[in-house]
Amino acid sequence: MKGVRAAARYAKAFLQLAKEQNATQAVIEDARMISRIVTESKELHLMLNSPLIKADKKGLALNKVFEGKVNALTLNLINQVVKQNRENILPTIADQMIAQYNEANKIATVSVTTAIPLDASVKADLIGKLKEAYQLTAVELEEKVDTDLIGGMVLRMGDKQLDASIRRQLNDIKKELV
Repeated sequence: MKGVRAAARYAKAFLQLAKEQNATQAVIEDARMISRIVTESKELHLMLNSPLIKADKKGLALNKVFEGKVNALTLNLINQVVKQNRENILPTIADQMIAQYNEANKIATVSVTTAIPLDASVKADLIGKLKEAYQLTAVELEEKVDTDLIGGMVLRMGDKQLDASIRRQLNDIKKELV
C-alpha cells in the first residue's frame, strides 16, 4: 500500500497529540468514520487520488464532508494533511491510527467464518477464550457465513489463521487417499 510509512508517522504523532488533549476516543471514532466514508464513496476516493484536482479544492471538499461531524482536532489533521499535499493517504492515516490504537490498548480484530451464524452464547464464549489466551482487553469480532465450510470455523487474527472446518478436514483426507 502506497504511503504506509508516512501514514504511520502521521498517525503516531496525531494519536500522541490527541492523548495530550484527552480526545483519543473521539479521534479514533473519527478515524473509523473517515476510513468508512472514503472506502464507501468511490467519488471521494477518486478525488483524493486525482492529480488533476488542486489541493485547495480537495481541502474544501473534505471540509464540507467532515465539518461538524468530526472533532476539531481531527479537522485540523485533515487540513494539515491537505496543506502538505498528502490527502491521498488520508484513509491510510485513519487505518494506521486505528491499528496503532488497537495495538496499544490490546484490542484485536478477529474474523470468524462459520457455516451458520453464531448464536450469542457461542460468540461470548469465543470472545472470552480469545481474551484469555492472548491477554486482550477487547475483541472486535467480524462474522462471516460460508456454507461451503460444511461445519466448524475458520478464525483469523492478524497474520494467524486457525482452520477447524469440516471442508479442510475432508480435503486433508482426500489428499491422503490420493
